[in-house]
Amino acid sequence: MKIGFWGSGNMARVLGGAWAVAGHTIMFGSRDAEKARAIAAEIGLGATGGTNDEVAASCEVIVSSVRAVPSSFLTSTAAIAGKIILDLNNRDFPREYQPEDFLNALAVATQQDVPAAKVVKALNNQAMEVFNANAATLQAAGIQGFIAGDDAEAKQITTALLQDIGLKAIDFGGLSNAWLLEVQADILRTYMFATGNALVTPGLIAAPKAEARFGDRCQGTY
Repeated sequence: MKIGFWGSGNMARVLGGAWAVAGHTIMFGSRDAEKARAIAAEIGLGATGGTNDEVAASCEVIVSSVRAVPSSFLTSTAAIAGKIILDLNNRDFPREYQPEDFLNALAVATQQDVPAAKVVKALNNQAMEVFNANAATLQAAGIQGFIAGDDAEAKQITTALLQDIGLKAIDFGGLSNAWLLEVQADILRTYMFATGNALVTPGLIAAPKAEARFGDRCQGTY
């Protein structure tokens, strides 16, 4: 399967590398195509890079690591009609929240922005360091990946993609439940900041430690 990434940051790099190891074709996108090509060259394994528009046009499944709706950074959203978009984003953090903010899921905003796409909330509850471990190690540790979405086929494909990189998919229901996964991520990130443990995952299961396979964290927060 050809999997593309909008954005070429930490999570895009480790997930792209992990799916490339599993045999998928990977393309990284960015506002700066040269940055995306550099990340692809770093990963190797046949990965390519280009613009976010090129990812939208050529990839079957697209992982959004941009905290914005597609129409704000694509020339046109027509190319993503009918495609699966995995939204792994969380709110800017830390910040002062108002209670109503918790209900405004980024995945729902993306679905509203591109109604013809098939948005699935996934992979927002793991730090990049989790994917230093290979698929077999993560599977043996029982690491889970929670997903939420309204399209059954899209969730089935997402489940298979998570299995490819060692995660057991847990169906959290419809996309209206995406806010719960984003709140869960707030809890996990608070734990990470408090303890320095970037390997905690849903269910407070710690992922195994491993050497960085696809580069160290850059400029980052969890």
